[in-house]
Amino acid sequence: MTEHQIAEQLHRLSRPQHGRDIRRLSQHGSVRGRCAVARVEGELDAALYDDFYDLLLGCLYTDRRIVVLDLRAATFMSIRSAALLVSAKADAAARGVDLRLVCGRKDVERVLDLAGVRPLFCHYPTMEAALDN
Repeated sequence: MTEHQIAEQLHRLSRPQHGRDIRRLSQHGSVRGRCAVARVEGELDAALYDDFYDLLLGCLYTDRRIVVLDLRAATFMSIRSAALLVSAKADAAARGVDLRLVCGRKDVERVLDLAGVRPLFCHYPTMEAALDN
């Protein structure tokens, strides 16, 4: 699969479904070199849990060995959405994919800590750090 096809697939999987409240969650997928990048903007709450699940699933089925989930623009994350990252990390490892997180907001980091997710992921303070390692 070419880089363009991978980017198209991530973009297709990350588009909000018809009828969803796109003002609250915006998702963007791209491919940067050897890494796939999925960027989430907005609120990761119960109403958008299925969309977040679909995005994570799409990230795991790429031919890239590194997937960076960019949560810097996420304004809220529910405990349930954070807990979903536990199974996503395990599924990624089983497929030989290194799932990485980049966060920025203290409230999102706090939820990751409370849900026990943060210790599962290396800390990458910037996208550049996540893409370079």
